[in-house]
Amino acid sequence: MRRRLLRLLLFPLVTLLVVSIGSDYHTAVEPARTAYDQALADAAVAVAAHVRVAQGRIELDLPPQAIAVLRTDRYDRIYYRVADPAGTFLAGDVALPPVNVGPDQNPYFVDTYYEGQPVRMVVYRAPTPLGEVTIQVAETTVKRERLTKRIVAALIMPNVILISATLLLVYFGVRFGLAPLARLRAQIESRSPKDLSPLQQIGVPEEVRPLVRSLNRLLSLVRESSDAQHRFLADAAHQLRTPLAGLQTQVDLIPLERVPDEVRGQLRLLQEATRRLAHLSSQLLALARAEPSANLVQGMQPVDLRDIVEDAASRHLDQALANELDIGFEARPASIDGSEWLLREMADNLIDNALTYTPRGGHITVRSGTEGDMAFLEVQDDGPGIPPSERQKVFSRFYRIPGSSGAGCGLGLAIVKEIAELHGGQAEIRSPKEGAGTCVRVLFPRSRQVDDERDSPAASERGSTSGAAR
Repeated sequence: MRRRLLRLLLFPLVTLLVVSIGSDYHTAVEPARTAYDQALADAAVAVAAHVRVAQGRIELDLPPQAIAVLRTDRYDRIYYRVADPAGTFLAGDVALPPVNVGPDQNPYFVDTYYEGQPVRMVVYRAPTPLGEVTIQVAETTVKRERLTKRIVAALIMPNVILISATLLLVYFGVRFGLAPLARLRAQIESRSPKDLSPLQQIGVPEEVRPLVRSLNRLLSLVRESSDAQHRFLADAAHQLRTPLAGLQTQVDLIPLERVPDEVRGQLRLLQEATRRLAHLSSQLLALARAEPSANLVQGMQPVDLRDIVEDAASRHLDQALANELDIGFEARPASIDGSEWLLREMADNLIDNALTYTPRGGHITVRSGTEGDMAFLEVQDDGPGIPPSERQKVFSRFYRIPGSSGAGCGLGLAIVKEIAELHGGQAEIRSPKEGAGTCVRVLFPRSRQVDDERDSPAASERGSTSGAAR
C-alpha cells in the first residue's frame, strides 16, 4: 500500500513540479529579459542622440569617451552599427549584419549570431530631416544565461525539496497509519497452525474489521470442520474395529480339526483375509488421524519417548514370541512436545513392520534417546533390509518394494512419516552398524521444557523364553 500510494502520488507531483517550474521560470525570467532589452534600447537611443545633420549630410558625433562607455560591460561584449537612410555604413562595427525591420516595429529586438556567438540585438530608427537613421546595438548573452541558470537553480531546488518532503511525509504518514495492519499481520504470523481462536479486533481500523470478521468466520468453520472430522474418525474407528474384531474372533474360533479337508484351505484364506482387512482399516484410520488437518485442535504435551518405547515393545511381545523373534528395547529418557496417542501409533507401526519382515529367529531392538538438541525413536531389525534406492519410496502411501514378502499394505511407513512431520521431525532409514537389516529412525525436536533426563542405562530386561524374546 505504501508503494502504491507513492507511485500514485509520484506522477502528479512530478507533473506539478514541471508546471510550477515552468510557470515560475516565465514569471521570473521575463521581467529580467525585458529589463536587459530596455537597457539595450536605451543604449541605441543614446547613440541616436549624437546623430547630426550638417551641410546636407548625416554625421555621428560620438566622442571616444562615449564609445568607451557604450562598449564597457562586465560580462558581455557590445557592438553597434549606424547606417544612413540609404543603408550606407556610417560608424561602429561594419560587419554587424543589417536587419530588415517593418515600419511599425521601432525598436525591434532580435536574437542572432555575430562572430560565431549568440547575441541579442536591438534595431532603432531615429528620424532626421534627411530620413531615418538605423542604429543597431548588440550584446552577447553571457549575463542573460548566467541569470537564467541562477533563476532555474533557485526555482528547482525549493520545488524538489518540497516534493521530496511531501513524499517522505506521505511515506511515514502511511507507515504510521498502517501500523494497526502491521500489528494484525504480526498477530497472524505468530500464530501456531493449530491455533484457530478468533483474531482480536481491538485497535483494528474500521476499514479492516470486515476482513477480520471474515477471517474469524473462516477460522470458526475450519475449527468446526476439524472437530467434526476428528469425531468422525473416532466414531469410524470404533464402528469398524468392533465388527471386524468380532468377525476375526468368530473365524478364529472355528476349530480346524472339525472342518473337512476341502474347506480347510478356504478357511485359512478367510482367516488371513480377515486379519489383513482389520489391519488395513486400522492403518487407514491411523493415517487419516495423523494428517495435520485432523489434528489442528489437538494440543501438544510433553511426552517421554522412553515410555512410548517400553509400552510398545511390551504390547508386541506375544506376537514376537509367536513368530520366534527376539525383541528387546533400550530406552533412555527423551522428552518431546507431541501427541501421545499418535506417537504410540507410530511406534506400533514401526514394530509391526519389523515383525512382518524379520524372518524367524531374527532380532528386533527398539530404542529411544537424545542426540544434541534432537530426540530419537528407532526400530532396528536384521531382516532383508531396504535398498538405498528404495528408502525414499517406501514412505509413500501404498508403496511396497517389488518382490516383498509378508502381507503388508504399504501404509506403515507412510503413517510414520505423517506423524513425524506433524511433530516437526523427520523419518529416515539407515543401515545397521553391524550386519544386515534395517534401522528406521525418527528424529524430533526436544521438548521446550527442561528435560529431566538421567543417563542411567534403562536397558531392557533380557529374559529368555525358549530363546525367542529378550
